[in-house]
Amino acid sequence: MANAAAGRLAFLVRGLDGGGAQKDAILMANALSALGIATAIVTLEARGPLRTLLRADVPLIDLGAGEKLRLAAAGPALRRLLSQTPPRALVASEAGANALVSLVASTLPRHKRPFILLREVATPSVAVTGDPYWQNRLGYRLAPFTYPRADLVTTFTEGARQDLITRFRVPAARVVNLGTNTVVTPEMRRQIEATPRRVRPGAIVSVGRLSPEKGFATLIAAFARLRTTHAEATLTILGEGAERPALEAGIARLGIGDRARLAGHDPNPVARLREAALFVCASSHEGFGNAIIEALACGVPVVATDAPYGPRDILDGGRFGPLVPVGDAEALATAMAATLRSPPDSAVLMRRAADFSVEAAAERFCAVLVEAGLDVNGASISTRETPSGTPETVVRPR
Repeated sequence: MANAAAGRLAFLVRGLDGGGAQKDAILMANALSALGIATAIVTLEARGPLRTLLRADVPLIDLGAGEKLRLAAAGPALRRLLSQTPPRALVASEAGANALVSLVASTLPRHKRPFILLREVATPSVAVTGDPYWQNRLGYRLAPFTYPRADLVTTFTEGARQDLITRFRVPAARVVNLGTNTVVTPEMRRQIEATPRRVRPGAIVSVGRLSPEKGFATLIAAFARLRTTHAEATLTILGEGAERPALEAGIARLGIGDRARLAGHDPNPVARLREAALFVCASSHEGFGNAIIEALACGVPVVATDAPYGPRDILDGGRFGPLVPVGDAEALATAMAATLRSPPDSAVLMRRAADFSVEAAAERFCAVLVEAGLDVNGASISTRETPSGTPETVVRPR
């Protein structure tokens, strides 16, 4: 199906095994297709649970031809795709794949290669040493040489944009902050509407991979402090990862095993969130913070660390939920207690989450492409007000 990429906006993903950047790319391809823009997914491995998310009119192009293709060995197959059946644009995500796409594209004559767009989905100044995947850490080390070769680079936050400009030598004119990600889907909205909001008093929920950057050790320490004033409080952490033994030991050491638990990965946490009195993000850094948006969409009050850079942007500097210093368990416990005592209006939180719908993200993405000079089905640009009251540029294909 390699020829299915010709003339389309093609999104390269490493695989379909469930990673956040992979899911984001598929949701964006689906949303653009719904707008009438031809898209495709290009992958190094076609097996995985995310395959079921693909719309029927979004072709899947398997560079591995039925086998798992390692990123380091994918160059020749990717070059054949770009030179023989070039898409209108190739969009990559994650630093390792971004480096590969940039290097492969640079081997083609400029007038023969497609428009190259690199999505920065993390906090580059932190991820250069802290990303859990070595391919991405290497990609960030190459970024000062590879990212500037792209036609366009996008970020989710202004902080990440400034990182790329000041630390990775990306020209300011070629890096754009989208300000959003593809988070709130029609399916999520339907599930939220079908799940009554029945708050369990004191129920605190957090979601994320059990790894150090998610700050769960800080959250557990904060929860132990909170119990001195909120004896009814419970803490449920949804996620799995290598830090589980250390976190379990911390829960036991603090004597809160009867009220705090690691509940494992939940691919669809809406039901639990609709019962939560509070959602907490304690991360040390965030590429964006999709889980925060999911909580807001469910009407759940949020407390977050002021981690670079997503939480501040999503919560609008504290307007939609308090921000506390990273790693400060006492400040986190204080903010948790205050929010439990005086929660904000759920309807306000849900309207804020609507700013991050897949439809809004797709229209913003189209606007950026058109402004960069890429023809997107003769689309037209307009301006509208988001549900939270801020103006944004959008594109609607003719």
